Amino acid sequence: MSHVKNLQSFEKLLGICTGYGGTYNPGQQNLQVSALTTLMRQARESLTTVNAAKTAYDNATNHREVTFGDVRTLSTRILSALKATGALQQTVSDARVMVRKINGTKKVNRKPLPSNEAPPAIKGRTANGLDYASLVFHFSKLLETLTAESRYQPNESDLQLKGLIGKLTAMQKGNSLVTLAEVDLNKARQLRDGVLYKANGNLYTTAQAVKQYAKSVFGTLSDQYRKVSEVPFTKPRT
Repeated sequence: MSHVKNLQSFEKLLGICTGYGGTYNPGQQNLQVSALTTLMRQARESLTTVNAAKTAYDNATNHREVTFGDVRTLSTRILSALKATGALQQTVSDARVMVRKINGTKKVNRKPLPSNEAPPAIKGRTANGLDYASLVFHFSKLLETLTAESRYQPNESDLQLKGLIGKLTAMQKGNSLVTLAEVDLNKARQLRDGVLYKANGNLYTTAQAVKQYAKSVFGTLSDQYRKVSEVPFTKPRT
């Protein structure tokens, strides 16, 4: 929220300077009221652009989350459907590896237990590579295994290869849309940071210059300088 507060402070500073009328008359063009008004408008537009880009990014990530929401359950069903076809054990094993990666678990090897001892509860271990790109990769590898197995021909539409390929396409598109939205958001933030803090004549630096000008014109102990000096501005750490 510091960006919004800085914009509000700048608007207040502009109002104070405007209220001084002809007594506020800096020689530097960038400190004149008209230039300050333009800078404030640019700063406001940059914040609006960031808000719009953030909304688009949130929408894209939300849509992707919904698209990927059932992929783990679906992959488990796929494995069961493949087993039911009587496919080769090697084929089932290949598919099981991908399903295990999709579900984020690793195979746990256990030593044989005495016949009179109850087995412990099995706890899955979180595996690496559970980002969305990895899920797409593992799911595509699972589909490759299914495509190579001629006996995999389920009646359920969401388990059929056509439906699964459509699911993979939706997952890939969801990832791409998030990537594009993230690029736009980063650009918008860079533009905002430039206008507010980094570019030549940025809002933060200009505000400090306005205060120094008021100090030079009205004096350190003047009421005019006190008003502008009390307007707070903060610069984020980089």
